[in-house]
Amino acid sequence: MPPSVGSQTSRNRAARLPSTRGSKLPDKEVLGFAPNFSVYVLSPNVVCLYSEDRKFFLYGELYFALAIAIGAGRSIEDLVRELGQDFPPDKIREALDRLADRRFIISTSRYSPDATAAYWASLGLSPQTAQTNLKKVRVRLQALDVQGAAELATALTGLGVRVVKRSAEITVRLVNDYLDDRLAPLNRQHLS
Repeated sequence: MPPSVGSQTSRNRAARLPSTRGSKLPDKEVLGFAPNFSVYVLSPNVVCLYSEDRKFFLYGELYFALAIAIGAGRSIEDLVRELGQDFPPDKIREALDRLADRRFIISTSRYSPDATAAYWASLGLSPQTAQTNLKKVRVRLQALDVQGAAELATALTGLGVRVVKRSAEITVRLVNDYLDDRLAPLNRQHLS
């Protein structure tokens, strides 16, 4: 029986995710599981990928072997060579393509395994795409009688956001109360 990919709630849920890859995975690429997943090897035929809001099960000896090899930090070339003794190389590459298409695995050279990378991966964005997009947008901070604007600016800058004084695409207003009367005219101005 061929290996299969399933979800606890819907076996086809992962298939709805759009592909992030435009070409085949390069042989020298070292793969890792997406940073938003914790990976559990449950038996010789089952691997569980567990994220904050769902879990996916990978069934079959091939996915079991792939999970162990990916966890060991093997390049695709090494992975295919090592596992090729027990599985057909075309089936290995097909399984890797499926995992990449569903964003279960990504290139380890393209992300740092931190909470931010896990957050972007959970939204279906690669960390590099998120960083590129954050650098494109200018953000202005405006505090209405509250402290913390400098700290927020530092945190946003640390994430790669361009914090500016003028000509911003987005304005973030810090307030004590989101029903503050001063916000209504500012909202009308921005909507116009």
